[in-house]
Amino acid sequence: MKQLFLLCGTLLVSSCVLEPMFAVDVDEPVESAKLTLNGNSANMMKNVDGRYWAKWGGSDAGGSIDIFYPDGAVAKCEIGYVTHGHGVPEIQSFEVKNRKCEQQY
Repeated sequence: MKQLFLLCGTLLVSSCVLEPMFAVDVDEPVESAKLTLNGNSANMMKNVDGRYWAKWGGSDAGGSIDIFYPDGAVAKCEIGYVTHGHGVPEIQSFEVKNRKCEQQY
């Protein structure tokens, strides 16, 4: 019975694994934003709140977010190691001011 309880608990916890999310606030108009983790890239979506959002469903990884400006400039947000959370979505928040990126904690 104890083993069955542990198995059920493990399955319940594993079903609650949530994908890390990334949000970027920018202080001026940009062309686009791209999330790259583990060598795989995805365009970030601009939300109605003006932030750029993406979520990561791949393996644990590190990488960057590139912010592309209309004049061809690129701001880069470095992302340390990210892993999948349990129960509560982990949001990695960044803010780009004067084309410099800082992670928000």
